[in-house]
Formats: sequence, C-alpha cells, structure tokens
Amino acid sequence: MKDNFTKNAVKAFLLILGLLVLEGMPALARHTQRLNRVAFIVWEMHNGRLNADDYHALAAGYYEGIEHVDRISKDNVDNADYRLRDDFLRFELKPHLNRETAAGKRFTNSFGMANPEYGYAKPPHTRRIAWLGDSVSVGPYGRSFEMLLENRLNQTALTPEIEQFQVLNFSVLGYVLLQEMDVALEKAPKFHPDVYVVALTSQEIVGSRKHVGRLVVRGTDLKYDFLRRIAAQAGVRPDDHLNTVVVKLKPFFDPLTRQALEQIRDHAARQGARMIIVLVPVPIEPSVTDEDFDNLRPAVDAVGVPVIDLRDTFRSVNLKDVQVVPEGDIHPNALGHKMIYESLYSHLRAQPDAWAVLTGNDGHQPDQSPRH
Repeated sequence: MKDNFTKNAVKAFLLILGLLVLEGMPALARHTQRLNRVAFIVWEMHNGRLNADDYHALAAGYYEGIEHVDRISKDNVDNADYRLRDDFLRFELKPHLNRETAAGKRFTNSFGMANPEYGYAKPPHTRRIAWLGDSVSVGPYGRSFEMLLENRLNQTALTPEIEQFQVLNFSVLGYVLLQEMDVALEKAPKFHPDVYVVALTSQEIVGSRKHVGRLVVRGTDLKYDFLRRIAAQAGVRPDDHLNTVVVKLKPFFDPLTRQALEQIRDHAARQGARMIIVLVPVPIEPSVTDEDFDNLRPAVDAVGVPVIDLRDTFRSVNLKDVQVVPEGDIHPNALGHKMIYESLYSHLRAQPDAWAVLTGNDGHQPDQSPRH
C-alpha cells in the first residue's frame, strides 16, 4: 500500500511539474505537443483507427501555424500566404497569390479571394453566390467543387433574366463559422450577392469555440452581442486559458452555432438575398462524419433555410484515393473535389427548394448539358 501510494504521489508530482513547465513555455509546448499529436494521429490513420477526437486534433494541427504568420521561414511557406488582423477576424489570405501546393494551385485575386477578378459592381443579369467556408472550400484553384458548380450552373441554369452565375469564394484556410459570419456581414455585402452559401465541415465541432477562446486570451472584443451573452452565460473570464474557454462553451455549442447562422440569414434577408447551408465532408472515416454532422443538424435545421447534407460523398471509395496526401493531408484532392461537386449538384437537383434559392428559378427546366 505504501509503495503504491508513493508511486502515485510521484506520478502526480511529475504530472503537475510537467503542466507547470508547459504553462511556462507555451510556444514550445504547443509546437511539440502538436507535432507529437499529429504524428500519432497519422500512425493511427495508417492503422485505420482515426476516431472523431483524432480527426479534430489533426484538423486543428493544420491551422495552429496561422497563429504565427509573423514567424515565416523557408520551411513554413504556407504562413506567407496569410496576413494577421488585430480584430475579430484575426487573419485572412493575402491578395495576388499564385503558387503550386500539394493540393494544387493556390490563387487569390486582388481581394484575397480564390476566384477570378470579380469586382464590387455586379454586372447586369448576373446572379451572385457568396460562398463562405474553410480550407475544404478553397480547394485547388480551377478544380475546386464550387468552381465546378459555377461552370455547371452557367451551362444548365441560365434564363432570359439570368445570363451568368458568379460564385464569389470568400473561404479561407482555417476559418470557422464565426469568421465566415463576420465575412458575410462585413465583406460580402460590397459584392451584392443574391445568395449566401455557408459550407460547414467537421472542423466546426470545436472550431468556433476555439475562435472565441483565442479572442478572449488575446483580449480582443467579441464584437457581437449574442457572443457576449453566450460567453457570459458560460462563465467565460478574461483570464481564462484557451482550453478552459473551449470546455466552458461546450454546452453552448447548439445556440452558438444556430445564432451565428441566424446572423447570416437575417443579414441576407435585409439585403433581399437568400441563404443555403451545405454540410461538406472531408475524406475520413464515415462514422466520424456521421457523428459530427448529426451533432450539427439540430442547430442547422433550426435556422429554417435549405440544408444540403453531403455526408455520403466518400462512403464507397478508398479514402486514400481522394486525399491530398494519403494518410497525411486529409483534405480532398482534385478527384475528391469532383466527387463533392457531383454530389452537391445531384442533391441540389433533388431538392427543389434549395435549387430555387440558389438559382432564382423553380428548378423545372430540364438539364440537357453534358457533365464535366
């Protein structure tokens, strides 16, 4: 008994000591912990054991480096694509990017958007779709699923009143719903969109809570009254650590998600625009996607707008074939984006309410164009 007590006491002491060291060396601790965690998760992927917690940790690992875009080196070229903001949004893609990555070309126009040079003024007889998403929606330029959708709409959905469709891609690698909401309210209106499409991935399960935590840790204003109310109800304090805020906000996941989406819906309505929500999967174990999307659906469905759920897109394929780097970078590659596009278009045609919102017509015209 005494030996066990001693052993347990030593273990507890070492654990506390380790936590204190991590607390005193946050930058090094975050970096080391992230590398070890990602390495372990990749090993688990190799052995077919990636679970929901592992996926969320791996997804977070892709975006941790954005916290330090000011520490750019030749080994961290991705960070050179971002610029920091000292506000609610926190960071954004730089304009005029044009380089090859493992996922394909990364390109932005003069506004830092991953689409052609669409200006503020909307051309006559044009229907504009503001696309709000994260890295999955950025994709490989020219081969991303929303650009394939734009091409298809310009083949199948034109009318005498609508002579062209433009998808304005406001997506940014690492963004979560709260940042997408801020873009919808602050940036997108300058382009006069007719439709707002919010593309949510599994990243959102913890993403917005972490965003609030980072704002709190940095002393940045939460900006929106509903966020201040939720933070107050959760007992969030200015001196809380990031993980503490994330834990405190967990019971408020549904109202936080729903109210952020309602902000976009109500803003769109004031502009005479509409809104659609799309649940976009990444090529991971389908059970993880099912669990995450099941968790999202109550908040999403409560918003009262058309919802497109694409969870089955990768259910019947070898996941390695549609990942950017098999067992490494689990973002969809060009083939994966093609599959998302085909699934999205099929769901849109099968849901007349969503098709009508997106295209501005009732969806009864035949689809006679060739598939690409």
